[in-house]
Amino acid sequence: MFLQNQKKKRSIFGCKCNNAGCDEFGVLAEQLFLPILVVDNGSVKYANHAFYSMAGIPAPKKCPVSLRSLLYSIPYESLREVLAQYNEDNKNIDKNYSIPIMIPEKEGVKWIELYAAKINYNGTSADFITFLNITERIIAEKEIRYLAYHDKLTGLYNRGFFEEEVNRIDVDRSLPISIIISDLNGLKLTNDVFGHLQGDKLLTRFAEILKKVCRKEDVVARWGGDEFAVLLPGTDNETAARICERIRKESLVEKKLPIALSISMGYSTKYTSSESLIDVLKMAENMMYREKLAESRKIRQVILDSLKESLFQRSVETETHLRRVNTLSKEFADYIGLSEKDLDELSLLSSLHDIGKVAISDQILMKAGRLDHDEWVEIRTHSEKGYKIAVNHQELAHISDGILCHHERWDGKGYPQGLKEKDIPRISRILNIVDAYDIMTHSTVYKSAIPHEDAIDEIISCSGKQFDPYYAREFVKFMERA
Repeated sequence: MFLQNQKKKRSIFGCKCNNAGCDEFGVLAEQLFLPILVVDNGSVKYANHAFYSMAGIPAPKKCPVSLRSLLYSIPYESLREVLAQYNEDNKNIDKNYSIPIMIPEKEGVKWIELYAAKINYNGTSADFITFLNITERIIAEKEIRYLAYHDKLTGLYNRGFFEEEVNRIDVDRSLPISIIISDLNGLKLTNDVFGHLQGDKLLTRFAEILKKVCRKEDVVARWGGDEFAVLLPGTDNETAARICERIRKESLVEKKLPIALSISMGYSTKYTSSESLIDVLKMAENMMYREKLAESRKIRQVILDSLKESLFQRSVETETHLRRVNTLSKEFADYIGLSEKDLDELSLLSSLHDIGKVAISDQILMKAGRLDHDEWVEIRTHSEKGYKIAVNHQELAHISDGILCHHERWDGKGYPQGLKEKDIPRISRILNIVDAYDIMTHSTVYKSAIPHEDAIDEIISCSGKQFDPYYAREFVKFMERA
């Protein structure tokens, strides 16, 4: 039908076709989405709608036209250059151009690549040129190149790239060259207690601080799991020290993290060409490890204080409850004659037994009213989370079992392990009673307070079930005496 219609025999480009073979070629070419260009001896014999659309120009009213005049009208320099180069090259061989051609689009850019072959067109040998869309390939290649040199999580350079840059920058014109090695304290604790997503948040936030403090010409890299390295060309030792202080100050003001952003750092500088930059790197790393070792107790305390502050900020009831339990536990421990060692452990446990609640969501921890089944399941994990916090701190390791077991019951129906009787640590059995009494006699978001006498009756009733019968009796005597 198309061929029979004389009006349609004139193509949409305004070019009259010379014969049926030409028309058949044009009909086929117009069905394709690929841009097609047929060139013979510098003359454009045919181009389909897709080509003109890609080139961003209207079709000429007459054809054939010279390739040179067509090139003048194309607004895209990269396309003009490739087509012009093709026109100058040897036409007697097929040639593909691997150089990507960038074509602007409304939403970004499109990448294409030229492919050519010899065909018989209207009785003569001509160049058949088409263009393949390689945008997805270009994007994939860029991503592969990016991932080859960058850390996927933080967006910083990776260790491999950093080591290459150490060799590249190690030239006299870059002297003095400083290196900073830093270690992010508490990452394992964050991963264990809060989950790896929160650990990732800690890493990405510190990476942002490093990028903010350092210059564009500095090489900032993630050196290892929790270690980072900064290569500072043209930087002396005093300046490197000031940069470290700026990094510390930026870290201290960061509050929206599960634990305090605590950093150990070391730095060293190469001044002469005779020095080895690799040795400078090792000196910076050793300095960082010495600081970490010397400050280990302070680091642990800073992290613990930040956890306690986080818990208290989220629930005033938690802080006042812990203070009351701590006071009552000490008084009861004195009454039953606990040793100094047990008394110290009970005092510490009474203050920190709920520390695992820092890893419970605010929606659950501060919910007014009853918790549903899933929420109770989540709440009950705070014993295990608290245990993980304690075993990561040398000063708390001795009460880690006490934290883990402070919700176990004498009859074995507690959690998380279902321990029975004297398998439960003594300090946990004592705390269980004191903690229960305080909860019963004070209002919380979950329930109203009950009178002292009713709380005592409940402890007597639960003796041998929830509570150690001996310490339950002693607690009742203690409270009656008090």
